[in-house]
Amino acid sequence: MKIGTRINLLTSLVLIGILLFVDITVYCLYITNATRNANELILSKWEPIVNKAAALPEAEQELLLRSSLTQSTYIRISDFLNNKVYEITHGKDMNLSGISFKYARHRKWLLLERENELVMVVHIPVMVENKVTSGYEIAAKLDGLKASIQNLLTILSISSLIAVLLCLAAGKLVSRTILKPITKSIQTMRKNEESLTFNTIPLQGSARDELYDLTETFNRMIGRLEESFWKQQQFVSDASHELNTMLTIIEGYANMLKRWGNEDQAVQEEAIQSIYEETKRMRKMTRQLLMLASSQQSTKLNLEPVNMVEVCQQVIARFHLINERTIRLHASPEAKDIEADRNKIEQLLIILVDNAQKYSSQVVDIFISEKDGEVTVAVKDQGIGIPQHEIKHVFERFYRVDNSRHRKTGGTGLGLPIAKSIVQEHDGLIWIESVEGEGTTVSVRLPVTSTPHPAKDSGETRC
Repeated sequence: MKIGTRINLLTSLVLIGILLFVDITVYCLYITNATRNANELILSKWEPIVNKAAALPEAEQELLLRSSLTQSTYIRISDFLNNKVYEITHGKDMNLSGISFKYARHRKWLLLERENELVMVVHIPVMVENKVTSGYEIAAKLDGLKASIQNLLTILSISSLIAVLLCLAAGKLVSRTILKPITKSIQTMRKNEESLTFNTIPLQGSARDELYDLTETFNRMIGRLEESFWKQQQFVSDASHELNTMLTIIEGYANMLKRWGNEDQAVQEEAIQSIYEETKRMRKMTRQLLMLASSQQSTKLNLEPVNMVEVCQQVIARFHLINERTIRLHASPEAKDIEADRNKIEQLLIILVDNAQKYSSQVVDIFISEKDGEVTVAVKDQGIGIPQHEIKHVFERFYRVDNSRHRKTGGTGLGLPIAKSIVQEHDGLIWIESVEGEGTTVSVRLPVTSTPHPAKDSGETRC
């Protein structure tokens, strides 16, 4: 069953239920008030007559009562002292057998249906010396009440039928109104599926209701999907281009080695060295691609207390084994341990220091400070710097500020994207400050107590 049908059916059932409840309540209240009024009317007429008749001899009593009767009225007198019952009527016997108010000390009344007629029976006791001596039961046909009830039922039935039809129409209208944005969303989704496009739904009206929020959320999701799709396309294109470039170089040197390698020792050595370097670059890029892909999955971090000063010292020692470049560490005394994945933090620092040394021949400085429950690590070089308009792109995969220098330094354009993913996994921030010709500073801010998050390209990296 469709949602629209369910909404229509549910709203109609609720409204019909409320309508039936109102109809039944109106009917019951009408019957109660009508019978009460009829009882009071009978009592107001007959109670004075009964009180007067009770003091008269039997013959005069019957004469008084009979003169007060109408064709639709019936009197039954129960003499409890002499144990006899007699009736006074002008018309047909109303057959009150089975109705007894024997020794009733208070006035009572009953509404009966006899021979398809409504009859009101009112009991008026007569007491002598605080003892019930007799009882007068006055029965009156309520022809007007029966007709009024029939009219009321007719009115309620017709009005209820009209209300049910209106409920069904209103339910259909409500369901269409509610489901209109959802229907548009479904149509847009189908269109996107068929045409492989990213269409959005136009926002209608200015009311910030749930339907407006639904449409806005859908459009925002489509926008992010489109952005993710094109980034993925760009990623595949860039990765294919990089791998193709490396394979082309390897193929070229392999052909050169095949033709002249056996005859020229210098050509042979050049070809072998070039093939070896390109193979290393290919292996490095493949490893970084796998690393980047794994960092964007919801893998659990191995959180533990990490001393940033100690990790930086280990990274510096590792680089000293590779080259003799100077790396200076500046750590403030208040710097605290952070809760993080030690291996990933070490990998992050290696990427930042490696980048600093690639594009600078001067000293590299590492600054560690702590403020307001956050530790900041800044890696500063005195190299060639990055143009301001390029800074916002450096965290994109395979992005190159200068392709020629990346080929020279062996860069793949994946280091900073991996660093960004690691920082985001630790709920931190990473940003770059650079001046061309003076150097670059890459800063990372991490909370002392980390709440791990899966790495995602949220666009929140500061640059």
